[in-house]
Order: sequence, then C-alpha cells, then structure tokens
Amino acid sequence: MRRVLQEHVDAENAHDRERVLATYVADGAEFVDVPSGRTYTGDDGIIENYRNLWDGFPGLVRRVDRWTFGDDACVIELTLTGTHDGSYRGIAATGKKLELPIIAHFEFDAETGRIKRETAYYDTLTFRKQLGL
Repeated sequence: MRRVLQEHVDAENAHDRERVLATYVADGAEFVDVPSGRTYTGDDGIIENYRNLWDGFPGLVRRVDRWTFGDDACVIELTLTGTHDGSYRGIAATGKKLELPIIAHFEFDAETGRIKRETAYYDTLTFRKQLGL
C-alpha cells in the first residue's frame, strides 16, 4: 500500500494523468470529496477532479505528513500548498496562497493492490478564507 500511495502522491505532484490513473483500479474507482458533496467515478470522473485542481492551482504540491496503515486501507494526513493562479470549479483565480491540511482515506482492492476508493476530508472554511472568498 505504501508503494502505491507514494507513487500516487508523486504522480499527483507531477500532474501526470496516466500515472495517477494507474494507481486506481481500472475504471471502477471512486474519489469522494466529502466537504463538496461530490463523488467522482471511473477514470473520467477522477481526472475531472484532478483537472480542476491542476487548472486552479498549477503549482499544487502535496506533502504527506503522516501515514496510518490498516489491513486493507491507509489514512494519510497531508498538506496541499499552491497558489490559486487559475479557475477552480468556477472560482476565478485570486492569486492567493493555499496551505490546506487534508485527511485522505484510501481503500485498496485485494486482487490488484490498487486504490478502489479515495475519500478526502478538509475544512472548507479554511480553504475559502485562504483564497479570500
């Protein structure tokens, strides 16, 4: 799990669509963004979520602060840092810096060893304040 998650985070930081998708199960994975109430399903849905992030925060970097492993899942505490230099989900660029703590829970597929569901939790008030909204 650690190897797959490290590759996942490295691919996210490289904004590499194919590498990110390779860490998920083939076209059946889900990304659940709890605060926004959105669930992205399959390759196209998951990439839609990343496209929003990569367009809105072109220099976005994830830093893993802590890993907690279970039998078939892992929780990571991470910090997103970047500048809001592009449109993000319809929000025009503010030029403001973001440093957002996030908890992400990853469930793994026993057969493939890849991610079948990622669930993200973060504070939307902190996010909005940092962007000056």
